Amino acid sequence: MKYFAFLTALAISINLHSQNTSLLNEGIPVFHGAKVTGNLPNTDFLFTVPATGERPITFTAENLPKGLSLDPTTGIIRGVVKEKGSYAVKVFATNVKGRAGENLKIEIGDKLCLTPPMGWNSWNVFTNTLDEKLVMETADAMVSSGMRDLGYQYINMDDYWHAVSRDADGKPVANAEKFPHGIKWLSDYVHSKGLKLGIYSDAGDKTCGKCFGGFQHEDIDAKVYAEWGIDLLKYDFCFVPWKKEEALSRYKKMGDALKGSGRSIVYSLCNWGLFNPWEWGESVGGNYWRTTPDIIDTWNGAPFWYGSFTSILKKQTKLDKYAGPGHWNDPDMMIVGNYGNGKATGGGGKYKGMTDLEYQTHMSLWCMLNAPLLSSCDLRSMNEATKNILLNPEILAISQDEKGEQAKLVSKQNGVWLYKKNLNDGSVAVAVFNTTKSQKKLDLKSSLLGLQGTYVASDVWQHKSAGILKDKLELTMKGHETLVLKLEKN
Repeated sequence: MKYFAFLTALAISINLHSQNTSLLNEGIPVFHGAKVTGNLPNTDFLFTVPATGERPITFTAENLPKGLSLDPTTGIIRGVVKEKGSYAVKVFATNVKGRAGENLKIEIGDKLCLTPPMGWNSWNVFTNTLDEKLVMETADAMVSSGMRDLGYQYINMDDYWHAVSRDADGKPVANAEKFPHGIKWLSDYVHSKGLKLGIYSDAGDKTCGKCFGGFQHEDIDAKVYAEWGIDLLKYDFCFVPWKKEEALSRYKKMGDALKGSGRSIVYSLCNWGLFNPWEWGESVGGNYWRTTPDIIDTWNGAPFWYGSFTSILKKQTKLDKYAGPGHWNDPDMMIVGNYGNGKATGGGGKYKGMTDLEYQTHMSLWCMLNAPLLSSCDLRSMNEATKNILLNPEILAISQDEKGEQAKLVSKQNGVWLYKKNLNDGSVAVAVFNTTKSQKKLDLKSSLLGLQGTYVASDVWQHKSAGILKDKLELTMKGHETLVLKLEKN
């Protein structure tokens, strides 16, 4: 009987994965991404229903809150909701191959960023070459590559969008040569794609690139950002006194200004982990906060003030209790697909980047840790390996899980690290990370994970069954590989 149960469970696992793969391959509508989204009342709402399938797809919805409407051809939901509340919406996607439905929870209240933000940031590759054309082409690429259909939303402009100085009234001004149509025109373009636009400033009087900062201009900056249609602000920490009280004061002042701006603007704190922002970031209005120095596109060996992938990963241990819906730890943007390119922090050929397998490990662990998933590669020229990593719906589902639990490091043995993350549907995500260059074997034991009973294991990267976990499951990993398994109770 035990052997029969094992075969039955294994067959179910294989069948489920073959069904999911078949749906994607056959073009039947499949929903992805976040199943919950938050917005402030009386502010513009924008959400693109993430779904794949053969186009055209017709989108419909039931129980949309008053003030919102759904574009049936794009799946973009827009409008303004006046009343606070939790709204249970049912969305449907229909094409010639079939019809699918999904539950979407819209939370209108005082919380934004209910799942880790997904998108792109200009800094690592483009630095001071940021301009209007790049932003528009990147937004186009996020759509054409299928990233938007999997839940990616944000196009974030980092430093160097600024004019030489503010205007006579103290308002921020964009560089007219780089942004000839202005930021409002650009945000309208990005929003027309169902995407959101982020911008960058600094808690000092200058940014890290020595453009004008936000210090003593918080209210007017937040007001103008809202007028421009900005959806996210990254706030840096250059040219300030390195004191905790200064950090709390300056970040809170901008946080309060954003809340009073009349727009839902996600707030990203970037003080590189100084003074433990995970302990106070939410109290000053932050939605996520950097826990480390800037990431370098290398496995290890970064200079002191920068961070390699492995040095940054180590700093995330024991921070899980500070993360949750609306407030996330940020180990910096993703370097997947950069291959050592770029002008920032060790780019330009000094570091050669990582292998595709190492980038896959990077993606695996950022998703397990509920880190913001902000790609820093050139989306316009991604190779197939990069697309396969950034556009894997199964690993993205672990990142965007509604429960919002950051994975815990539960074991280190023989160079293999084991992470566990409980998911909203009662299943468990497990990442098995081989920190060494050599192939490793591991007996994944139920006791290490605190589990009892029999679990069907699915391999998130291979999109197939990984067997049955009862007491133990034998695993083999290549050097620097991370296996990610989803365990479902049998």
